[in-house]
Amino acid sequence: PLPVELGHVTPVRQPPAVETTAYVTVAQAIEDAARRGATFAGVRAGLDDGRLVVVVEDDGAPRGSRLLQLEDRVGALGGTLEVGVTTVQAEIPCE
Repeated sequence: PLPVELGHVTPVRQPPAVETTAYVTVAQAIEDAARRGATFAGVRAGLDDGRLVVVVEDDGAPRGSRLLQLEDRVGALGGTLEVGVTTVQAEIPCE
């Protein structure tokens, strides 16, 4: 029941582990937004200097947790995850 707006999404395919991690990141960020009462979420994904950068923004209540499972998943590929009050940004190396 949560509308999701897709912004820029790169059409360039990435290795399966990168795409799977990006997918799980988006899915869990949207699920978290819904739990926090968001009425919409926006997603964008692009390439930057050999990394896939995925950003999910929402209008829900302030986030109270760090999303540790996502940090572990993104970190396992050498990436980083920044969790803000209503944003999640993952940077995943594409190699």
